[in-house]
Amino acid sequence: MIKQKTLKQNISNRIMVNGNKRTSEKVLFKTLKSIQKSQAKKNFETILKTSLINSSPLLYVKQIKRKRKRTVEFPFLLNSKLKMSYAIKFLVLNSKKKKAESFYKSFNSELLNSSKKTSLSFKQKLDLHKDGFTKRKFANYRWF
Repeated sequence: MIKQKTLKQNISNRIMVNGNKRTSEKVLFKTLKSIQKSQAKKNFETILKTSLINSSPLLYVKQIKRKRKRTVEFPFLLNSKLKMSYAIKFLVLNSKKKKAESFYKSFNSELLNSSKKTSLSFKQKLDLHKDGFTKRKFANYRWF
């Protein structure tokens, strides 16, 4: 697994917009603080880890162009670093889609829902797995 320090750095790097790293760190810590206040029984680190584990995909579908502009999609397994990076990407992008409230509130709700397996990122992971299992007949074409 990824260490706690690098995990927070990866999340803040994914949140960052226009190179404002300090702002992204403030938003991340504000989110973690609000999780800690709302969930008094649980530690925010356990909620963060369970939400990342629940939203991390096991496989990904890759597209490769072949002759005559025909593309073939095939699934491949992800290693642990790619799993975590895709999980962080799913969590941040799905919380950015919610424009109704501020980002840290939507990120907070996304983390809590993902730890309960009810979030959009968890559904996105399930859709990705379903797509990969339907295209598993092309799994033997991995030549790269």
